[in-house]
Amino acid sequence: MSYLQFLSNLTLIDISIIVSYLLVSIFVGLYFRNKGKDDINSYFVSQRNLPWWLLGTSMVATTLSIDTPIVIISWIRDPGIWKNWFWWSFLFTHCLVIFFFSRYWRRAEVITDNQIIEMRYSGKPAEYLRLFKASYFSLFFNLIISAWIISAFLKIFNVVLGYDSTIFLIITTSVALLYTASSGLKGIVVNDFIQYFIAFAGSFILVFFLINSDEIGGISNYFSLVNSLPAEKLKMIPSIYNHDDFMIFISYAAVVWWSSHNADGGGYIIQRLCSAKTEKDGVLGSIWFVLNHYVLRFAPWIIIGLCALILYPTESSQLVDNEEIYPLLIKDYIGVGFKGFLIVTLLAAYMSTISTQINWGSSYLVNDLYKRFICKDETELHYVFVSKVFTVLFLIAALFLGLRIKNIGSAWIFLWSVSSGLGFFLIARWFWWRINSWSEISALISSIVLSLIFYLLDFYGTIEISFTFKLLIIPISIVVGLLTTFFTSPEDPSTLKYFYEKIRPNGFWKFNHAQTNKDSFFSPILSSLMLASSILILIYAVIQLATGNLFGFTVACCLGGIILFYIVKGIKD
Repeated sequence: MSYLQFLSNLTLIDISIIVSYLLVSIFVGLYFRNKGKDDINSYFVSQRNLPWWLLGTSMVATTLSIDTPIVIISWIRDPGIWKNWFWWSFLFTHCLVIFFFSRYWRRAEVITDNQIIEMRYSGKPAEYLRLFKASYFSLFFNLIISAWIISAFLKIFNVVLGYDSTIFLIITTSVALLYTASSGLKGIVVNDFIQYFIAFAGSFILVFFLINSDEIGGISNYFSLVNSLPAEKLKMIPSIYNHDDFMIFISYAAVVWWSSHNADGGGYIIQRLCSAKTEKDGVLGSIWFVLNHYVLRFAPWIIIGLCALILYPTESSQLVDNEEIYPLLIKDYIGVGFKGFLIVTLLAAYMSTISTQINWGSSYLVNDLYKRFICKDETELHYVFVSKVFTVLFLIAALFLGLRIKNIGSAWIFLWSVSSGLGFFLIARWFWWRINSWSEISALISSIVLSLIFYLLDFYGTIEISFTFKLLIIPISIVVGLLTTFFTSPEDPSTLKYFYEKIRPNGFWKFNHAQTNKDSFFSPILSSLMLASSILILIYAVIQLATGNLFGFTVACCLGGIILFYIVKGIKD
């Protein structure tokens, strides 16, 4: 039948491997179906009993999305390795999360990050903010993320299989939906754990086949060919003489990370932190996530990206879309059996992320909208049932939108811009008592309005809007937010005191002026800087390994490893 044409380029071995993986995923979901049926606390945060190794690996698997290697390899090809600073810069966010926010979120004992709003702020403005952000992040923000993941699935498998893979998408997504809806977060994180190792192994298998392909001819020839590539593409930091690229790098490293919507963690990261067994599990799990996210999983991808530059030169007139390079590598260089396994690694990457997104999105809809504002006094079983219904509806909407997204990298940057003025206030609300709900409301509205104006001006060709020009959104939104803060009343003192006593945050608070926690502020900052330094050194080590500088790799690896070991050793309960 025509709608099963995508199977024609697969052997029986490949199909057997794929079917076996999908059956295992279904089994895990059914096995844990009783873990999330009692209440939404068990459905969305797994009764807060996840150990560090499981929650940390789940974080990595969730971010190890099917769209990620597409974009990263595309950026390595054009303009070069340095472009990855767009996501490397969030290392600084994650380090702050580890030494400040992971403990705060665990103490808060919330189900969603939105729930903190009515713990930190008071009155009707807090209700409006929670309602607005729940609607915005579930029905717009998270929907776009889910949609670009679906778009990436189609972009990859249309190339790998040689035919329209929409039916394959529906089958795979249905499996992810089945274990997500039936078991909640517990089934998701266990599947994540399995999917992480499958996806990780697949990356190294692809590296092996590419390096040993006829065109490259082994590891020695690979290093020789890499060193013949344009030097600018191999740099971790672009040349200062390349003014445009260097300014973009500065904006990534100095601005992007603290200005975004996930400046204090990000929704699905926060969901995992709130699920931790203890505060220490949250910290250790986050460190494990950071090491994997920025170093270990990047190691094979950079080699794949450099192999792609060798095998498909950027000057080739036959290639139009850099985002199709990754699936082309699988299609052209992987043999029988291994192709089935590589397809499974892509399915694992897709399913780990889409399952989290739809679970996270429905958590907003149920916990922050339905239960809070629409239907307050129903049983927990009712809310679990509604959660499953919203999970299905959310996924249908994401599928519809995913068929319409064309450029995934552009979607990444657009989504950052629409909330780029909010990050400052998400951080400040934990450390400064004067921030109020109107601060966040005004900053978020400013970011959205300015982003849409810039998008429309660029779309209709009125003005060409560069990335650095979009950075204007940040200072304008911050100024608007701060002015709004000082022109509106502070939060109710009883609300602030309750928040302070429950969370025990560092920083500048009205309570106990003699002990404002300023003395304990320095140590977490120093630990954050040390961890960020160790991870950046290890990223540098990976780049040196990929480009053939084994001495540089060894020195950087030892230095980064020693700093990281020292940090982990100092983690206390």
